Amino acid sequence: MIYFVRHAPTPWNEHKNANGEKDPLCQGVVDILLDDKGQQVAREMGNNIKDINFDRVICSPLGRTKQTCYLMYKGKTPVEIDPRIIERNFGEFEGKTRSEFDFKAFWNRNASQKFKRAESIQDVEKRVFNFLDELRAWSAKNPDKNVLIVSHGGVGCIVMSYFNGIPQNGDYLSFELPHGGKPLVLDFKNLERQKNIINDRVM
Repeated sequence: MIYFVRHAPTPWNEHKNANGEKDPLCQGVVDILLDDKGQQVAREMGNNIKDINFDRVICSPLGRTKQTCYLMYKGKTPVEIDPRIIERNFGEFEGKTRSEFDFKAFWNRNASQKFKRAESIQDVEKRVFNFLDELRAWSAKNPDKNVLIVSHGGVGCIVMSYFNGIPQNGDYLSFELPHGGKPLVLDFKNLERQKNIINDRVM
């Protein structure tokens, strides 16, 4: 089984605007760490996996994911760091609030957008699908093994599309997972991808 976890919230995730309303700052590859509140959330997340024996633990290289992983996971399996599951590079939108640019279009695969530095959705798909294809092959040779993945919200959306199909309307935000929630449990044995999966992914 695959257990996917989004990292605990950082101060940028909890950012509020001048009216006191929550308005998160976009943090792609910017290495924002957890504050005391986020670290406590990560410890509490450990209650959701404490009774599960993991044969592999794979984490994004960013600090917020590594903090979450080491605070929630207390097993003996070594943690693997894999750059393919790092968050999407927001490029010119790093540090902006979701209201300062067209955030919905940024996460819509059908939107025709050109970026100066930001990573395209297609490029994120290729690296995450490559990671999952490799993990799927390993799982086929190692049935009934449990894998913990600690990553990011954007990566979680791509992971969901691998198992459920890319949304026909292109809206990846429909797959967004909350911070501090229970793991998303997935099983390669029951994998049924829709026909609109891209065919040009890296194998």
